[in-house]
Amino acid sequence: MFSLTVDESTRLVLAEPQHAPTVSALIERNQRRLARWQPWAAWPPTVQSSLDYITTGLQNFGKGTEIYTLIEDARDGIVGSCGMRIDPLNLTGDVGYWLDEAAEGRGLVTRSVRALTRAVFADRGLRRVQIRTMVDNRPARAVAERLGFDYEGVLRRSLSFGEHSEDMALYATLEPPA
Repeated sequence: MFSLTVDESTRLVLAEPQHAPTVSALIERNQRRLARWQPWAAWPPTVQSSLDYITTGLQNFGKGTEIYTLIEDARDGIVGSCGMRIDPLNLTGDVGYWLDEAAEGRGLVTRSVRALTRAVFADRGLRRVQIRTMVDNRPARAVAERLGFDYEGVLRRSLSFGEHSEDMALYATLEPPA
């Protein structure tokens, strides 16, 4: 299956059914922190819910509309996710990522997003890749800024969290990050 080398100690591997227990355990360990930024993390993860998401991701990979990869570190194994939803008609992509708290501060997400973004520009001919994150999610915004994505503004009330909504910061690039 799909695998992308990020650097000598990190690679992105396509999420497959055998990863469901690991993904579920990672989300459970980080649920409180992730639920602050991601509506999907509000519900307790199960192996079945992870398997369902992975299965859908594989179907979408086959259609060319999604690349759902896991960040695999040589030292710690699977430590998070870095993926992209792709609009093949408009040749655009939306990057999403999350990381185990224990793996933060080592640049894994920044390097993973760089590698994935470069690959989709080269292999899929995309014209635009964007990152949307909650306005007050400084770590996620810092990834976009480190990679040179342009800050395009705020999408007001564009992310629903139950009965309230949050503003999202929008970053985009029209070329692969350096």
